[in-house]
Amino acid sequence: MKIYLSPSNQASNLYSGVKTNEKTEMEKLALEVREVLKGYDCEVLIADTGLSINPGGRSAEASRAGCRLYLALHSNAGGGGRASGTVAFYHPGSSISREVAEAMVRELDMSCPIPSNRAQPVVNGMEPFGGYGLAEIRNPYASKLVPVLLEVNFHDNPKTAEWMTSNTRRIAEACSKALAAALGIKSKERPDQNIRLYKVQSGAYSDLKNAEALALRLKSAGFDAWITG
Repeated sequence: MKIYLSPSNQASNLYSGVKTNEKTEMEKLALEVREVLKGYDCEVLIADTGLSINPGGRSAEASRAGCRLYLALHSNAGGGGRASGTVAFYHPGSSISREVAEAMVRELDMSCPIPSNRAQPVVNGMEPFGGYGLAEIRNPYASKLVPVLLEVNFHDNPKTAEWMTSNTRRIAEACSKALAAALGIKSKERPDQNIRLYKVQSGAYSDLKNAEALALRLKSAGFDAWITG
C-alpha cells in the first residue's frame, strides 16, 4: 500500500491567534503522519511542494509512484471564527474514498477536546463549483487514485488553531489510525511479539518454608516466581 500526502501550499491562510499559516502546519503534519505510518505496513510519499494540484502535477506524481490513496491535508476557515470540527471530502465514485473520509472525521473529532459543530462533516467533493468538484478530489480520481481531502479543523477559530499547532503528533496518530482502519493496513510486527511465555511448576511442597526457599533461589536466578496454595 502506497499513500500520497499532499499538504496545502496556502501560506496566505493565517492562523488566528498563532503566528503560523496553513502551508507550514500542513507540511509539519505530513511529516508527522509519515513518521507514525513507519510503524504500519505501507509506504508514504509526500508531495513535491513545487508541484501544483492541477492535472500533470501532484496527482500525476502520485500515479507515477504507484500510490493508491491521495490524501490532501488542509485546515479550514469560515463561520466567523466560531466554527469547529473536522471536515473530509470524498469522491462519490469510490466507496473507499468515503470510508476513509468517515474514519478521518471520527478519529480526529474524538482526539480534539473542542466539540465539532459541523452539520455535515463528510462531504461529496464533487458537489462544489456547480458539480465541477474540488481539484484535489477531481484530479486524483481521474488519475485512478482514491482521493480524500481532509480539513483538520478551523484555523480562523483561535481555540482550534491553537489546538492544531500544539497537537501535530496527536493529529498524525489519529489520521494514521483512521487510515489503518479504513484501508486494512496492519501495524508492523514487533520482534518481541514472536516470543512465547510459559508458566512452569517448579515444585510441590507440604512445608511452606521449602516453597519459599525455592522461590527465593528462582528469583535470584532472574526468574519470576510465586507461590500458590
